[in-house]
Amino acid sequence: MKKMDFHVHISNDQTDVLQSIENFKSLSERNHLSAICIQSAVMSSNGMHPNCNEKALEIIKGNENWYAFASLHHDRDFVEQTKEYMDKGFRGIKMLEGKPTLYRNYGYGFDHPRFEAFFDYAEKNAIPLDIHNNDPLIHWDINKISERALKKGWYYDSTFPTQKYFFDVLENILDRHPGLHAALAHFGFYSDDIQKAEALMEKCPNLVMDMTPAMIIYDQLSNTPDEAKAFLLKYQDRILYGTDVSNCIEGEVREMNDTKTLLMRAFYEGDGEYEIGGFHIKGMNLPSCVLEKLYFHNAMRFIGKE
Repeated sequence: MKKMDFHVHISNDQTDVLQSIENFKSLSERNHLSAICIQSAVMSSNGMHPNCNEKALEIIKGNENWYAFASLHHDRDFVEQTKEYMDKGFRGIKMLEGKPTLYRNYGYGFDHPRFEAFFDYAEKNAIPLDIHNNDPLIHWDINKISERALKKGWYYDSTFPTQKYFFDVLENILDRHPGLHAALAHFGFYSDDIQKAEALMEKCPNLVMDMTPAMIIYDQLSNTPDEAKAFLLKYQDRILYGTDVSNCIEGEVREMNDTKTLLMRAFYEGDGEYEIGGFHIKGMNLPSCVLEKLYFHNAMRFIGKE
Protein backbone atom coordinates (compact mmCIF):
# COMPACT_ATOMS: atom_id res chain seq x y z
CA MET A 1 0.00 0.00 0.00
CA LYS A 2 1.44 3.38 -1.00
CA LYS A 3 2.02 5.93 1.74
CA MET A 4 2.75 9.64 1.60
CA ASP A 5 4.06 11.53 4.62
CA PHE A 6 2.39 14.86 3.93
CA HIS A 7 3.96 16.65 6.89
CA VAL A 8 7.74 16.59 7.36
CA HIS A 9 9.94 19.55 8.30
CA ILE A 10 13.43 20.96 7.72
CA SER A 11 13.60 23.29 10.69
CA ASN A 12 17.05 22.05 11.74
CA ASP A 13 19.65 24.48 10.35
CA GLN A 14 22.51 22.19 11.41
CA THR A 15 21.58 19.50 8.88
CA ASP A 16 22.77 20.41 5.39
CA VAL A 17 21.00 19.63 2.12
CA LEU A 18 22.91 16.44 1.29
CA GLN A 19 22.49 15.02 4.78
CA SER A 20 18.82 16.00 4.77
CA ILE A 21 18.34 14.09 1.52
CA GLU A 22 19.99 11.00 2.99
CA ASN A 23 17.90 11.30 6.16
CA PHE A 24 14.64 11.59 4.23
CA LYS A 25 15.62 8.63 2.04
CA SER A 26 16.27 6.64 5.22
CA LEU A 27 12.94 7.78 6.63
CA SER A 28 11.17 6.73 3.42
CA GLU A 29 12.80 3.32 3.46
CA ARG A 30 12.05 2.63 7.13
CA ASN A 31 8.43 3.81 6.91
CA HIS A 32 7.77 2.44 3.40
CA LEU A 33 6.97 5.89 2.01
CA SER A 34 6.27 6.46 -1.66
CA ALA A 35 6.21 10.26 -1.28
CA ILE A 36 6.91 13.07 1.19
CA CYS A 37 5.88 16.71 1.42
CA ILE A 38 8.22 19.11 3.21
CA GLN A 39 6.47 21.84 5.18
CA SER A 40 8.98 24.69 5.26
CA ALA A 41 9.07 27.00 8.28
CA VAL A 42 11.04 30.24 7.98
CA MET A 43 9.92 30.93 11.56
CA SER A 44 9.37 28.15 14.07
CA SER A 45 9.19 27.92 17.84
CA ASN A 46 12.99 27.67 17.73
CA GLY A 47 13.43 30.99 15.92
CA MET A 48 14.17 32.13 12.38
CA HIS A 49 15.26 29.83 9.53
CA PRO A 50 15.53 32.43 6.75
CA ASN A 51 16.76 30.08 4.01
CA CYS A 52 14.29 27.30 4.72
CA ASN A 53 12.31 27.69 1.48
CA GLU A 54 15.41 27.63 -0.68
CA LYS A 55 16.70 24.60 1.20
CA ALA A 56 13.42 22.77 0.67
CA LEU A 57 13.64 23.28 -3.10
CA GLU A 58 17.21 21.97 -3.13
CA ILE A 59 16.19 18.87 -1.19
CA ILE A 60 13.29 17.91 -3.44
CA LYS A 61 15.18 18.64 -6.68
CA GLY A 62 15.59 15.43 -8.63
CA ASN A 63 13.82 13.31 -6.02
CA GLU A 64 10.68 11.83 -7.53
CA ASN A 65 7.51 12.22 -5.47
CA TRP A 66 9.16 14.65 -3.06
CA TYR A 67 7.24 17.92 -2.77
CA ALA A 68 7.34 21.07 -0.67
CA PHE A 69 5.19 23.87 0.75
CA ALA A 70 6.81 27.28 1.23
CA SER A 71 6.28 29.54 4.23
CA LEU A 72 5.90 33.30 4.29
CA HIS A 73 8.50 35.90 5.19
CA HIS A 74 6.81 38.68 7.14
CA ASP A 75 8.97 41.47 5.76
CA ARG A 76 7.47 41.05 2.28
CA ASP A 77 4.01 41.10 0.71
CA PHE A 78 2.30 37.74 1.22
CA VAL A 79 0.51 37.58 -2.14
CA GLU A 80 3.58 38.44 -4.19
CA GLN A 81 5.58 35.81 -2.32
CA THR A 82 2.91 33.21 -2.96
CA LYS A 83 2.95 33.87 -6.70
CA GLU A 84 6.74 33.60 -6.69
CA TYR A 85 6.83 30.38 -4.67
CA MET A 86 4.21 28.62 -6.76
CA ASP A 87 6.10 29.60 -9.93
CA LYS A 88 9.27 28.08 -8.44
CA GLY A 89 7.61 24.70 -7.98
CA PHE A 90 6.19 24.70 -4.47
CA ARG A 91 2.87 22.86 -4.17
CA GLY A 92 1.34 25.16 -1.53
CA ILE A 93 1.95 27.37 1.51
CA LYS A 94 2.68 26.21 5.05
CA MET A 95 1.15 28.50 7.68
CA LEU A 96 2.57 28.06 11.17
CA GLU A 97 1.50 31.54 12.25
CA GLY A 98 -1.54 30.18 14.11
CA LYS A 99 0.66 28.45 16.70
CA PRO A 100 0.67 30.51 19.92
CA THR A 101 4.48 30.60 20.06
CA LEU A 102 4.58 32.33 16.67
CA TYR A 103 1.89 34.74 17.84
CA ARG A 104 4.40 35.67 20.53
CA ASN A 105 7.24 35.96 18.01
CA TYR A 106 5.36 38.08 15.48
CA GLY A 107 3.05 39.93 17.85
CA TYR A 108 -0.02 39.13 15.75
CA GLY A 109 -1.90 36.19 14.25
CA PHE A 110 -4.16 35.31 11.35
CA ASP A 111 -6.58 38.10 12.24
CA HIS A 112 -4.00 40.75 11.29
CA PRO A 113 -5.28 42.77 8.28
CA ARG A 114 -2.30 41.80 6.12
CA PHE A 115 -3.53 38.19 5.97
CA GLU A 116 -6.90 39.09 4.44
CA ALA A 117 -5.58 39.78 0.94
CA PHE A 118 -3.55 36.57 1.14
CA PHE A 119 -6.53 34.39 2.07
CA ASP A 120 -8.60 36.07 -0.64
CA TYR A 121 -5.92 35.31 -3.23
CA ALA A 122 -5.43 31.74 -2.00
CA GLU A 123 -9.16 31.07 -2.16
CA LYS A 124 -9.60 32.50 -5.66
CA ASN A 125 -6.57 30.65 -7.02
CA ALA A 126 -7.05 27.34 -5.19
CA ILE A 127 -3.65 27.53 -3.48
CA PRO A 128 -3.25 24.57 -1.10
CA LEU A 129 -2.57 25.70 2.47
CA ASP A 130 -1.42 23.65 5.45
CA ILE A 131 -2.56 25.65 8.48
CA HIS A 132 -1.31 25.09 12.00
CA ASN A 133 -3.80 26.85 14.25
CA ASN A 134 -3.88 26.58 18.04
CA ASP A 135 -2.41 23.95 20.37
CA PRO A 136 -3.91 21.43 22.84
CA LEU A 137 -5.84 22.95 25.74
CA ILE A 138 -3.48 21.40 28.30
CA HIS A 139 -0.76 23.78 27.04
CA TRP A 140 -2.59 26.52 28.94
CA ASP A 141 -2.44 24.51 32.19
CA ILE A 142 0.91 24.30 33.98
CA ASN A 143 -0.36 21.28 35.93
CA LYS A 144 -1.30 19.26 32.84
CA ILE A 145 1.18 20.18 30.12
CA SER A 146 3.72 17.47 29.29
CA GLU A 147 7.34 17.88 30.27
CA ARG A 148 8.37 17.70 26.60
CA ALA A 149 5.98 20.51 25.58
CA LEU A 150 7.07 22.60 28.54
CA LYS A 151 10.73 22.27 27.54
CA LYS A 152 9.87 23.38 24.01
CA GLY A 153 8.27 26.56 25.31
CA TRP A 154 4.71 25.56 24.48
CA TYR A 155 3.20 26.63 27.79
CA TYR A 156 0.87 29.62 27.44
CA ASP A 157 0.21 31.72 30.51
CA SER A 158 -2.12 34.69 30.92
CA THR A 159 0.06 36.83 28.64
CA PHE A 160 -1.16 34.73 25.68
CA PRO A 161 -4.60 34.74 24.08
CA THR A 162 -6.82 31.84 25.08
CA GLN A 163 -7.29 28.67 23.06
CA LYS A 164 -10.78 29.92 22.18
CA TYR A 165 -9.28 33.04 20.62
CA PHE A 166 -7.31 30.94 18.12
CA PHE A 167 -10.36 28.83 17.28
CA ASP A 168 -12.47 31.96 16.77
CA VAL A 169 -9.88 33.55 14.47
CA LEU A 170 -9.70 30.49 12.21
CA GLU A 171 -13.45 30.02 12.11
CA ASN A 172 -13.95 33.67 11.18
CA ILE A 173 -11.49 33.22 8.30
CA LEU A 174 -13.38 30.15 7.09
CA ASP A 175 -16.65 32.09 7.33
CA ARG A 176 -15.21 34.72 4.98
CA HIS A 177 -13.36 32.25 2.75
CA PRO A 178 -15.27 28.95 2.77
CA GLY A 179 -13.68 27.93 -0.53
CA LEU A 180 -10.13 27.79 0.81
CA HIS A 181 -8.16 24.68 -0.14
CA ALA A 182 -6.88 24.26 3.40
CA ALA A 183 -5.56 21.38 5.47
CA LEU A 184 -5.89 21.82 9.22
CA ALA A 185 -2.72 20.41 10.77
CA HIS A 186 -3.15 18.14 13.78
CA PHE A 187 -6.91 17.82 13.09
CA GLY A 188 -7.07 21.54 13.87
CA PHE A 189 -7.00 20.49 17.55
CA TYR A 190 -10.74 19.75 17.24
CA SER A 191 -10.23 16.15 18.36
CA ASP A 192 -12.24 16.71 21.54
CA ASP A 193 -15.03 18.40 19.55
CA ILE A 194 -15.70 16.22 16.51
CA GLN A 195 -19.07 17.89 15.93
CA LYS A 196 -17.31 21.22 15.40
CA ALA A 197 -14.87 19.56 12.99
CA GLU A 198 -17.78 18.08 11.06
CA ALA A 199 -19.54 21.45 10.90
CA LEU A 200 -16.42 23.02 9.39
CA MET A 201 -16.07 20.20 6.86
CA GLU A 202 -19.69 20.63 5.82
CA LYS A 203 -19.37 24.42 5.46
CA CYS A 204 -16.03 24.33 3.62
CA PRO A 205 -16.04 21.80 0.77
CA ASN A 206 -12.29 22.06 0.11
CA LEU A 207 -11.23 21.72 3.75
CA VAL A 208 -9.23 18.61 4.68
CA MET A 209 -7.80 17.29 7.93
CA ASP A 210 -4.03 16.82 8.23
CA MET A 211 -3.87 14.07 10.87
CA THR A 212 -0.24 14.66 11.84
CA PRO A 213 0.24 14.14 15.61
CA ALA A 214 0.26 15.87 18.42
CA MET A 215 -0.33 12.39 19.80
CA ILE A 216 -2.96 13.72 22.18
CA ILE A 217 -5.39 14.12 19.27
CA TYR A 218 -5.42 10.33 18.82
CA ASP A 219 -6.02 9.82 22.51
CA GLN A 220 -8.94 12.25 22.39
CA LEU A 221 -10.42 10.69 19.24
CA SER A 222 -10.14 7.30 20.95
CA ASN A 223 -12.34 8.57 23.78
CA THR A 224 -15.27 8.69 21.34
CA PRO A 225 -14.36 5.84 18.98
CA ASP A 226 -17.75 5.44 17.28
CA GLU A 227 -17.96 9.14 16.52
CA ALA A 228 -14.33 9.24 15.37
CA LYS A 229 -14.74 6.26 13.04
CA ALA A 230 -17.93 7.70 11.58
CA PHE A 231 -16.05 10.94 10.85
CA LEU A 232 -13.16 9.11 9.18
CA LEU A 233 -15.50 7.08 7.02
CA LYS A 234 -17.70 10.05 6.08
CA TYR A 235 -14.70 12.19 5.08
CA GLN A 236 -12.46 9.39 3.85
CA ASP A 237 -11.55 11.47 0.79
CA ARG A 238 -10.41 14.42 2.94
CA ILE A 239 -8.01 12.90 5.48
CA LEU A 240 -4.20 13.26 5.14
CA TYR A 241 -1.45 11.23 6.82
CA GLY A 242 1.74 12.81 8.21
CA THR A 243 4.27 12.42 11.02
CA ASP A 244 5.82 15.88 11.68
CA VAL A 245 9.35 14.43 11.62
CA SER A 246 12.25 16.78 10.82
CA ASN A 247 15.29 16.41 8.57
CA CYS A 248 17.29 15.46 11.67
CA ILE A 249 15.90 11.98 12.30
CA GLU A 250 18.37 10.39 14.68
CA GLY A 251 18.34 9.82 18.44
CA GLU A 252 15.37 11.20 20.34
CA VAL A 253 13.78 12.58 17.16
CA ARG A 254 13.87 9.17 15.48
CA GLU A 255 12.48 7.49 18.59
CA MET A 256 9.60 9.98 18.72
CA ASN A 257 8.87 9.48 15.02
CA ASP A 258 8.81 5.70 15.44
CA THR A 259 6.40 6.05 18.37
CA LYS A 260 4.08 8.34 16.39
CA THR A 261 4.17 6.02 13.38
CA LEU A 262 3.30 3.01 15.56
CA LEU A 263 0.51 4.96 17.28
CA MET A 264 -1.09 6.06 14.01
CA ARG A 265 -0.93 2.59 12.53
CA ALA A 266 -2.58 1.16 15.64
CA PHE A 267 -5.31 3.81 15.44
CA TYR A 268 -6.12 3.39 11.75
CA GLU A 269 -5.47 -0.31 11.25
CA GLY A 270 -5.85 -1.87 14.71
CA ASP A 271 -8.86 -3.65 16.13
CA GLY A 272 -8.27 -3.33 19.85
CA GLU A 273 -7.05 -1.00 22.57
CA TYR A 274 -3.42 0.01 22.93
CA GLU A 275 -1.16 2.03 25.24
CA ILE A 276 1.46 3.77 23.12
CA GLY A 277 3.70 6.65 24.14
CA GLY A 278 1.65 7.20 27.27
CA PHE A 279 -1.61 7.52 25.29
CA HIS A 280 -4.65 5.25 25.14
CA ILE A 281 -5.53 4.34 21.55
CA LYS A 282 -8.63 2.61 20.19
CA GLY A 283 -8.13 0.96 16.81
CA MET A 284 -10.53 2.08 14.07
CA ASN A 285 -9.96 -1.05 11.93
CA LEU A 286 -10.49 0.94 8.72
CA PRO A 287 -10.95 -1.03 5.48
CA SER A 288 -8.08 -1.15 3.00
CA CYS A 289 -9.93 0.99 0.47
CA VAL A 290 -10.11 3.81 3.03
CA LEU A 291 -6.51 3.37 4.17
CA GLU A 292 -5.29 3.68 0.58
CA LYS A 293 -6.95 7.09 0.38
CA LEU A 294 -5.78 8.58 3.67
CA TYR A 295 -2.27 7.14 3.41
CA PHE A 296 -1.60 8.33 -0.14
CA HIS A 297 -4.24 9.37 -2.66
CA ASN A 298 -5.89 12.18 -0.69
CA ALA A 299 -2.61 14.03 -0.18
CA MET A 300 -1.54 13.59 -3.80
CA ARG A 301 -4.89 14.97 -4.94
CA PHE A 302 -4.70 17.87 -2.46
CA ILE A 303 -1.35 19.01 -3.90
CA GLY A 304 -2.59 18.59 -7.46
CA LYS A 305 -0.52 15.54 -8.40
CA GLU A 306 -3.37 13.05 -8.86
